[in-house]
Amino acid sequence: MSENHSFSTYAITLYFDEITTMQIRQLMADFADVTGNDYMTVNDVPPHLTLGMFHAIEADVGKLKTLFEDFVSAVREGDFSFDISFSGFESFLDKVIFIKPEVDEKLARLNKLLHEKLLPHFEAADNRNYLPGNWNPHIALGVKLNHEQFEKGMDFLKTVDFSLWASVISIGLASCNPYTRVCDYEIENGALRGIQV
Repeated sequence: MSENHSFSTYAITLYFDEITTMQIRQLMADFADVTGNDYMTVNDVPPHLTLGMFHAIEADVGKLKTLFEDFVSAVREGDFSFDISFSGFESFLDKVIFIKPEVDEKLARLNKLLHEKLLPHFEAADNRNYLPGNWNPHIALGVKLNHEQFEKGMDFLKTVDFSLWASVISIGLASCNPYTRVCDYEIENGALRGIQV
């Protein structure tokens, strides 16, 4: 990617069933109330699990969408699980607190397949937490936390039991900063179909 071009960051994400989404949104709101950090709620970031992040210049967004559709086609043909269990809460560098999903072999293969399709054409975004072999999947509750917010958030989450299963209902392509859904493919009975966002 040329340094003369301005790029945007895009994420390929999994979205959850309505009940799980409502529970996570409520947890985000409670977290924001306790910590005073309302970034996730003010920016209306939906609960999601990111499979990968990539940089693209505006002229290449069409190619990105096409490769995303190729990825979705490969997912349709594969044996992938669309149920996820959560194992508690963790953090990144005392700046991000998140719900930790359990990664099974099928979910790890989904992450690997995405990067096999996109990395030859697009640069991975600068966050090391999405690359295969180093993927640390998470559903963020709070980001850009200062020390006091982090401490309050971790103390609050010690009182919360969040061990449940979720069904993934769609796979989406979204632009980041601000978070904007570009296109989604809905999962119906294990199959994917395109939906407008």
